[in-house]
Amino acid sequence: MRSIFTALKTELKSRGVTYLGVANHIGLTEASVKRMFSQEDISLKRLDSICQLLEIDLSQLTRTNDADTRALKLLTEVQELEIVSDERQFAVSFLVLNGWTYDELLKYFDFSEPELIQRLAKLDKLKLIELLPRNRIKLRVAPNFTWRKKGPIKTFFATHFQSRFMENQFEGEHDFLRFMSGMYSPLTCSIIQKKLHDLAAEIDQLNQQDRDLPLEQRVPFAVLLAIRPWHAEFFEKMRKH
Repeated sequence: MRSIFTALKTELKSRGVTYLGVANHIGLTEASVKRMFSQEDISLKRLDSICQLLEIDLSQLTRTNDADTRALKLLTEVQELEIVSDERQFAVSFLVLNGWTYDELLKYFDFSEPELIQRLAKLDKLKLIELLPRNRIKLRVAPNFTWRKKGPIKTFFATHFQSRFMENQFEGEHDFLRFMSGMYSPLTCSIIQKKLHDLAAEIDQLNQQDRDLPLEQRVPFAVLLAIRPWHAEFFEKMRKH
């Protein structure tokens, strides 16, 4: 059922249909529709009614789900190089892959319409998005796609974001930072890695849910999850070799 709701959200997003629009069409309140999507619980009759609103049938919705299943999960090096080819292209790519629409990009950034269309067309050519009529954007990458190890995007991220992200006291209302160190067995490290992967997947799922909210109701956040063998230089210089 989760895959069906994922496909539904994709179709709603690509057509600019809100939860309120769905609620008005099927005779429910907006809160009830949000709860229905959150709990992923829907009757066949209501599912069929939403498909009528989207002007698709259930078989098309299944094909959308199949396409999502086959969606790109790892970018090629060429794709990553194109994304980081210049800072403005990276900005458009990063925001689009995080659910920003054409109208939102025009509203909040200094892109001209020709420039923005050109940069979106580049993403379409790279097969990262499908640029639909009226400049609607349909993602062709999986929600949880990953960056290449030692790839161009990771290098770009480390250069432009990583150190600046950590230059903060993390004392705000919504901030959290807890540094923990210890000495663990390889088995325990594997368990911690599994838990971090699971947490990352859960955080990503929450992000997908909130993408349906108006941009004004969302706040940019960043989450850093990491684990690695680590020796502080302070102690390393005291080690006996």
